[in-house]
Amino acid sequence: MILKFDVYMHMLDTYRKIHMYLPDDYLTSNKKYPVLYMFDGHNLFYDEDATYGRSWRLIDAIQRNGKEIIVVGQECSHEGNDRLNEYSPYPFYDTHFGSFPGKGEATMNFLIEDLKLYIDLHFPTLSDRKHTWIGGSSCGGLMALYAVFKYSKVYSKAIVLSPYILPTLNMLMADINETYILHHTSIYLSWGAQEGDGMHEFVMETKGCTDLANLLLKKGVWIHFHVKPLGRHCEEDWEKESDQFLSFLMHES
Repeated sequence: MILKFDVYMHMLDTYRKIHMYLPDDYLTSNKKYPVLYMFDGHNLFYDEDATYGRSWRLIDAIQRNGKEIIVVGQECSHEGNDRLNEYSPYPFYDTHFGSFPGKGEATMNFLIEDLKLYIDLHFPTLSDRKHTWIGGSSCGGLMALYAVFKYSKVYSKAIVLSPYILPTLNMLMADINETYILHHTSIYLSWGAQEGDGMHEFVMETKGCTDLANLLLKKGVWIHFHVKPLGRHCEEDWEKESDQFLSFLMHES
């Protein structure tokens, strides 16, 4: 089942809608479930909620694979370019959209201090690090990557799809290098050859993802790579990976 409700973001002084998947029998099963927190929650489940009219249709994948999991999706801001601001942990400049101070730390504070506490209090979760995961695509992929290395005491696994890393790559590399990452931290990392503005951008993205991954590997992080020769930057293509990343999450490690 899907629940929709608002949770207050203290550091940004606003409410944010949550799109939450729960097993249909969660009230009677007497089970506790692992939790996957995700960015852009409106794009996860229903086409009618999705920004571009096409969702990940994640319910189908969860039920098709028989996965017992809770998914908590945080809807992004839809005002102007606030999504770029809230989904970047660092200040950056984008040639199309301009300069942003980066409010990603405020967003992470919401996820950990407001949202996770609320979810663990009201729903049957396995709240420990081993069963707490995070995921996202594009800017949400950047945030999921940041979350799993910077807050590895909270999250043990991350789904990082088509991450928007190039404008902040140097800051990411420096931050990873200086951060202690707990053992048993894992990342599913994917990107596609048909994203962006052609082969040059794919080459740059591939180099950026590879450089990040090599540094993370040196820090003891386990990484599952998925480079897609026909991969595009869209919900339809991210849906095609759902069987793989759900198996990655549910695999005991």
